[in-house]
Amino acid sequence: MLVLLMTISAFLSKESCRALVMTNVDKPEIKIIPDTMVTEGNTGTLQCHVTSKTRPFIQWFKKVDDTLYNPPTDLTFDLNGQLFTVLKPGQMEEGPGNVYSSPLVLESVTEADEGLYACLASNRFGMSQQFTNLYITSVLSTTPTP
Repeated sequence: MLVLLMTISAFLSKESCRALVMTNVDKPEIKIIPDTMVTEGNTGTLQCHVTSKTRPFIQWFKKVDDTLYNPPTDLTFDLNGQLFTVLKPGQMEEGPGNVYSSPLVLESVTEADEGLYACLASNRFGMSQQFTNLYITSVLSTTPTP
């Protein structure tokens, strides 16, 4: 996308004109986040990789049950018709090629951690979002039956 900004100054003559052209400055783009499966009790990590010409703000959210937050609170908001809650921000890392990463690390996952998550990235030019599911598998008991 080409963003063209023109400043025209006509103080004394028509020749007094300045133009500032900025190219390749866009809203951030998020790489598609694959669904993740984690065994209960283990650590789960969801990755959000963002390409942005300017340093983005990256935030994770988790879908919540609408009936638990009715009416919505300051901790929730509507995203595409679904209710999400804000999660604690992770550490953002800057990599080569204007790629930023913000992993969401969930320690000792339980069934309550299972669900739909959203990564939102924004800069002064716009916002992008991607969704991913976290699935929790239970630990199978290997105790023989008598």
